[in-house]
Amino acid sequence: MAPHFVYVLVASEKDMFAEMASVSAATLRETTPGARITILSDTATRDLQSPAIKFLDSIADNWICEAFAQGSGLERSRRLKLTCRGLVEGDFVYLDCDTLIARDLTPLARHSGDFSAVRDIGEPLPPIQALVGEKDWTLPAKRFNSGVLGLRDTPRVHAMFKDALALWEEAAAGGVYFDQLAFWLAVERAALPVTWLASSFNAQITMKSYAANRPHVFHGFSLQFAERDTTVLHVLAKQLKTDGLMDRGLLATFIETGNPWTRLSRPGQYVALGRPVGAAAAALRLLLKTEKSVGG
Repeated sequence: MAPHFVYVLVASEKDMFAEMASVSAATLRETTPGARITILSDTATRDLQSPAIKFLDSIADNWICEAFAQGSGLERSRRLKLTCRGLVEGDFVYLDCDTLIARDLTPLARHSGDFSAVRDIGEPLPPIQALVGEKDWTLPAKRFNSGVLGLRDTPRVHAMFKDALALWEEAAAGGVYFDQLAFWLAVERAALPVTWLASSFNAQITMKSYAANRPHVFHGFSLQFAERDTTVLHVLAKQLKTDGLMDRGLLATFIETGNPWTRLSRPGQYVALGRPVGAAAAALRLLLKTEKSVGG
């Protein structure tokens, strides 16, 4: 059976979520033979006439659209993500729109267990910590990143998602809309075993500690996206937004090299690219720069 991948997309003319999803889906199509791509969106997004939506039309195998009478784009996006298990039939891998696929994801689609994820390498954001303290909730010591999830079509995964939605609605009532908090609590409460995937399948590159050699998935960060130009995702998405074109040459260069960055400077970048000599040289440059700064 063809590996199935699902993106949740809620976009408008003012943001670049559709453009991000287009770039991610294009890299998935290039790297993963036979990939089946589903876009789960709201009707307002589906009705957009932007070049990005037209591009997704040409590359996706299926759209599933839900109608919303109200709610901000953020709320609609989170609600779709937290209900995706009940809206899509069969096993699938969920992917955030701010991802770049560098290598074949067929092994990820064949994950074992009902629920698979990569460990989250960051600390919970202050609003999450504040709400957890207010509600007297307990976070699991080992938390996963919800940007890449392997989801089997099993009763206990469906039940976990229903609980996660209820938890998210409770958190959203307090002004905290992050989906990860709801997933962490729901998985913990359901005692749902997590199949921990290698960090290669979700290299969280904005955390500056990539912990992966030649990742399959580079996962960026969509907040403040318009102000950044640090990755191929930023460059390609902005070009698609402004010029209506997908730079196939730059896309091909990324697929060939596996390098998502527009500038290389940090040791972790070279480690992620499988370049140990470059990593050592970058570490030395940083050390010398620090010593020079300290020495005045």
